[in-house]
Amino acid sequence: MRRCPRARMEASAATWLLLLLSALATDAAPAAVAVIDMRVGVDGPTKLACLSAAGLDNRETAAAYTMSDDYDASWLSTLLPNATVQQTAPLDYLASALSRYGGILYSSTANNGFTAVEQLPSIVTLAGLLDAVPIDEQLYGLLPKTKLALDTRGMWGSAEEAVKYAAAAGLNRTSTLAMQDGKPLLTGGFLADWIVGRRLFAMYLQQGCIPFTADNALLNSIISQAPWPKPIRVYGYNSLDVVFGGDLFEAETDCINSMGQIASAGTNNLAFWSQVSPPAQPLVQPVSPPVVYNKSESFIALVYGDMDNIDFVRSFGSDHMRERVARCTAMRNAGESGGTCFPLTWTLSPNLIEFAPAIMHWYYDQSALTGGRDWFIMPPSGTLYSYPGEMPADVQASYVEQQNAQAAVMNTSGTIHWEWMFTWPEAWRNYFPRYVGATPAGSGTRAFFLNDVPWVVPIIDMTLEGITFRWVGKPDSPDSVVGFKPALNWQEGSPGGGNPGNATVIAGLLSALPRGTVTYAYVIQNTNLTSVFEMVDQLEPHVRLVGYEQLVDVARQAALAEQ
Repeated sequence: MRRCPRARMEASAATWLLLLLSALATDAAPAAVAVIDMRVGVDGPTKLACLSAAGLDNRETAAAYTMSDDYDASWLSTLLPNATVQQTAPLDYLASALSRYGGILYSSTANNGFTAVEQLPSIVTLAGLLDAVPIDEQLYGLLPKTKLALDTRGMWGSAEEAVKYAAAAGLNRTSTLAMQDGKPLLTGGFLADWIVGRRLFAMYLQQGCIPFTADNALLNSIISQAPWPKPIRVYGYNSLDVVFGGDLFEAETDCINSMGQIASAGTNNLAFWSQVSPPAQPLVQPVSPPVVYNKSESFIALVYGDMDNIDFVRSFGSDHMRERVARCTAMRNAGESGGTCFPLTWTLSPNLIEFAPAIMHWYYDQSALTGGRDWFIMPPSGTLYSYPGEMPADVQASYVEQQNAQAAVMNTSGTIHWEWMFTWPEAWRNYFPRYVGATPAGSGTRAFFLNDVPWVVPIIDMTLEGITFRWVGKPDSPDSVVGFKPALNWQEGSPGGGNPGNATVIAGLLSALPRGTVTYAYVIQNTNLTSVFEMVDQLEPHVRLVGYEQLVDVARQAALAEQ
């Protein structure tokens, strides 16, 4: 297996594009894969140890695969049906791994009020730095011949002490940051293979993002000393500070404005999939048929969102794709009476290019079965879940380069884009213009599907102007870019991220938009796909659903018609 290269983010766009393309190169399937099934009867410390050991084993080749749920089993059989599988019991696998790597011993009991879970981020950081497997006292008792690389029992009295120790041990040898909670995530091993295998620096300080606190000062100190390229790509999930039902710092940019998130808190096997190359062919999207604008119709693109979250990509996102293919195939097989599938634009994390290119190819391959009615754009906000309008100028410039390079690999020109309600002026003034002329005409990111944070507040300036889209540059120029204000967000049955209405309610709202409207509807991924089909069936005849590139073309026609 060829190792998937880690692109240096400060490289030029051209260099980074070559690195991304090399990640998609063809290579042989792994000769043999040790499969460790932990779906039943395996405790947390054993899961953490097995996933950490898998991270070490998968540094150079796809050698060890863990199963934490049925999705893990499904992906392995789907993407590597011919792999030679060696079923290995968790303790047998650990005995072998510990004999090769040694262990880091930690206590699972409290130490002067300092709980075991608070130290786990630093434990897995040290496991990556020392090439060792974290084990608790119970596992050590089962495997007493283990050679210890480090015994951490009693070493620290707080999470802050543990973070400082890990930083001193090798911050300069880590690749980027992980915000990963000890409980319930690392106690189940989630993301440990990636943290250990790629030597991420993991931490989860309770007040790390709260200004003027000791934790925040420590986090800023770590960021200032770390060798990490910017924007800093933060794995895991930051759910420490909940405000109005949402996680205030989940996108990380409001914590430190050079950071953005790759949501991946409940994911495993990234170290394995990063070593598995997909088929050689490039990622292909269907050609969008031309659409002619007229004021008697409303033009709406449905965007199935939130697939920046790798937890969604590996789980129910794949269920929804399978359902979409099955429904569209049934309609096509029914002939004229069945009709054709409505156009649907999906979001999909561009970071799959690095750590799961085979999974990205699977989504594209599946979408090709719907009859050319499905497309992919980037999720919020492009290369990272972040608020780019808040980033410093030099970080923004790197952000744009990286996003355009990923867009070229994905063969897409669109992305969801989120900003806080008060940062839109900076985004319009400083961020979006960076894309004008940044790449050869017609390539790169050209279409931004906007959403306000918090979502219940409409984008104020566009709402006051009574517009649903805005061009940066001249509409008739292929160098220009466009931003679309959403008609609505839809999260069926849950008001946390959008309108909770059912299919009938949403169909009524979209049908009531003024004729001539050019806009999109953001469908949050955990909205049932069956409901989306039911909603489409109830739209009024004047509502015309289009793909994302068709929406751009219609917006261009509408703008030129007004001149």
